Amino acid sequence: MSIDVRWGSATHRGRIRDRNEDAVLAGPDVFAVADGMGGHAGGQVASALAVAHLAAIRGLADAEDPGSVVRHGLLGANRAIRERGATDPAVAGLGTTVAGIARTPDARVVVFHVGDSRVYRLRAGVLEQLTEDHSVVGELIRAGEISPAEARHHPHRSVVTRALGVVDAVDPVVRTVAVEVGDAFLVASDGLCNEVDDAALGAILGAPGTADERARRLVDAALDGGGRDNVSVVVVAVAGTRGGDHLDVDTTPSHHATAG
Repeated sequence: MSIDVRWGSATHRGRIRDRNEDAVLAGPDVFAVADGMGGHAGGQVASALAVAHLAAIRGLADAEDPGSVVRHGLLGANRAIRERGATDPAVAGLGTTVAGIARTPDARVVVFHVGDSRVYRLRAGVLEQLTEDHSVVGELIRAGEISPAEARHHPHRSVVTRALGVVDAVDPVVRTVAVEVGDAFLVASDGLCNEVDDAALGAILGAPGTADERARRLVDAALDGGGRDNVSVVVVAVAGTRGGDHLDVDTTPSHHATAG
């Protein structure tokens, strides 16, 4: 039984940066945010290559193991970024974080990430982070040495420990989670999470409106919080299942599709 989703996205360079190195992929089956690094040229190239490889993924609708299909796409993106860095001195040292979800043939999604871009799920009013940051502050939080609130202002908050394009043998985290009608997923770069706390994220994600409207409100909240980095978000609302009960999460969606 496949899921019926509605989605929206928004991105902004922020109030300080002069260029947006994020890249966004919004549907119809893969939803992702990539946060480039390695200088203006390198960051933009790396994030664009990551989402291009994810956009080119085929066979999810028929795959026995959709997670393996997504992993293959991420490893291909890593190779492409590595090759570009090795052959183009102008973008040497490029890399990117990436996070997202992909629809499967049934009522599940593949959740994937490398780095500190994140995936959240809002279910029945409860916000849950589905990814663990591959970052210095992420490790400090897990060790109990700092709190999530302290991490947002830590001097090493932007230092990642894993990213696409940095090493040949990258290890993306890929897992499959069950979906319920009414779930809302948020995919975001750290430009959102470093400016807006989880309570505010949950309140905005759960507020009435289309997925596009909620995505824009989330970006606005990051800008209001300081906008110190590029900020990109994708909101995916599970409106129903094919052949099952239907719930109109977004009454006037900008985008709409049914997998399967």
